[in-house]
Amino acid sequence: MNDEVQVTVAVADGIRIVRAVGEFDADEADALARALTLPAGDAPAGTVVDLAGVDFADSSFLHTLFTAQQHHEQAAVPLVLAGLTPFLQRMLELTDLTRAFTIASTLPAATDLIRKPVRLPRQR
Repeated sequence: MNDEVQVTVAVADGIRIVRAVGEFDADEADALARALTLPAGDAPAGTVVDLAGVDFADSSFLHTLFTAQQHHEQAAVPLVLAGLTPFLQRMLELTDLTRAFTIASTLPAATDLIRKPVRLPRQR
């Protein structure tokens, strides 16, 4: 769809930062899926997906994010979405996927959620 699609992966303090930029359809979602695959061996402290640069995404993009969330959950590795554009926020709301993800407004807020997870009181 777009020649300027970029998906990059960096590691900062044990947290994987996956940054997506551009317009995503099924072809570009594959690059995101590869980047969100947990590395073999030592698991990261968590993964943050920085979506602030995503201009367009279709259902395959959402499916990729949801599948990654499931894999991270199975591996007990937190995944946090950061910097959702109004377009992506609306897509998640329309598909009722907002409840499936941990969402932070900014990249620093997302890394803080991984470093200092909120502990909910146990119900008795």
